[in-house]
Amino acid sequence: MSDGRYVFRNCIPDGSIDVVNVQPGEIMNREWSFRVNMPPELQEKLDAGEFDPRNILQGKDGELYDGDGNFLAEVNTFQAQMNFNTTDYQPAAGMVVWGITTGYTFTLTFTETVVRDRLLVKILNAFKKGQKMPQLNFTGVLRAS
Repeated sequence: MSDGRYVFRNCIPDGSIDVVNVQPGEIMNREWSFRVNMPPELQEKLDAGEFDPRNILQGKDGELYDGDGNFLAEVNTFQAQMNFNTTDYQPAAGMVVWGITTGYTFTLTFTETVVRDRLLVKILNAFKKGQKMPQLNFTGVLRAS
């Protein structure tokens, strides 16, 4: 059995991000939500029958990189959703209203364990310098047991 990888490219931050949310005695985590501007890649076979879902993730199996391949964040929980845009269409003299898919989006949400603020610093520096948002790429690994 080989590992399976989900790769999300051209991610840009979306929605609200907790810059700081500190609790005494707790590990500092930061939740992020991204819009994924490319369809995800499945780099190896991801067959549900090949994995024991109790053992596939070890808590460090997601990684975020900038467009140059520099590591930015280790991710312990992540979720990706595909959202469809649907428009109603009713043909002339027809009683049935059809749904037609006109587009889709992917949203990636994850929780980063903050050890160093490389990701936040990269994004804030882009704003300070008047640059465009950095290109970010996320890889989530499903490890075969």
